[in-house]
Amino acid sequence: MNEVTKYHNDLNTVVMRRWTKEEMNFFFAIIAKARENQTKILKFESIELKELTHFSGDYNQRWNDIMDRVTDKVAQLIYKERTSKKKVVMTLFKKFEVDFESQNVTISISDEFEYILNQLNANFTSFELEEFTKIRSTYAKTTYRILKQWRTQGIKEFRKEEFHELLDIPKSYAQSDINKRVLKPIQEELTNYFKGLKVNLKKAKTRGNPITGYCFTWQAEKTGEWKDFEELRMKKTPIRTETIPEQILAVEKEDQERKKKLQEEFFQKAMQLRDRSFDEQAQLFSEAREVDTYRMPNATQFLDTLATLMSFDLKKYWDPILQKAQSEGEENG
Repeated sequence: MNEVTKYHNDLNTVVMRRWTKEEMNFFFAIIAKARENQTKILKFESIELKELTHFSGDYNQRWNDIMDRVTDKVAQLIYKERTSKKKVVMTLFKKFEVDFESQNVTISISDEFEYILNQLNANFTSFELEEFTKIRSTYAKTTYRILKQWRTQGIKEFRKEEFHELLDIPKSYAQSDINKRVLKPIQEELTNYFKGLKVNLKKAKTRGNPITGYCFTWQAEKTGEWKDFEELRMKKTPIRTETIPEQILAVEKEDQERKKKLQEEFFQKAMQLRDRSFDEQAQLFSEAREVDTYRMPNATQFLDTLATLMSFDLKKYWDPILQKAQSEGEENG
């Protein structure tokens, strides 16, 4: 049975590139099980983690060494949330204990981490753990997690600085190093999970044509029949609010109210543009894409609903964008 890992999209902003592939596998196996658990104390037998992560090593010392490193890196993990008025920094675990004799792992989850796991309305990343564990390159693993968030749109653009930070690319790397050590393994490994995946370099039209960003395109996943946005918004995963610190609840409430108001403003404009020209509709749709959709609840459904409300031709809108990205990639290649 394949484990599916789901978590708040903000967890994608945690830089983990310096983790080894095995360390990442163990961490997200723990995430998968923690999401299903209703207690703050989690216990894992070594055989369970080994099966979840397809750990092939039979040497006890190798297992202990890996878990020793995971423990050190987990201790350094923090999660940050920021609004215009507040900034909150949270630790993920109260305790992370590895018994080197039994090779069992015991974890005490912090209230803040429980918030990240449970705050999943539709703002989540979901992927099969088995797929994730088969990816060898740590650059490809991190990119896989991020692109899965945009799986139904078939396109994701990054500013150069953003991409380098998320993947923790060494500043000493020249573009030729990035092409060979970062982009090549991403292209080779992720094509298995993102059909037709292409990576295109975005260049400035200035002297030397410096790289300004990266555009990933692939065949968008189908989500099934369209559902009413209000129904999706109201259908939320229950959150045990008594475990969430008051300051976190206050920040979350303020953020959700702001996003709800913004979405409703877009929906009102969309209904007014229902019988208007494609260009007018495209302008509103582009404005919606530029909003902070990375943190917008139901990001994909939000855009889909916007298009439905004004009978917008999504194919006509996306086709030239995808064609441009592909042609730029061919020119740069």
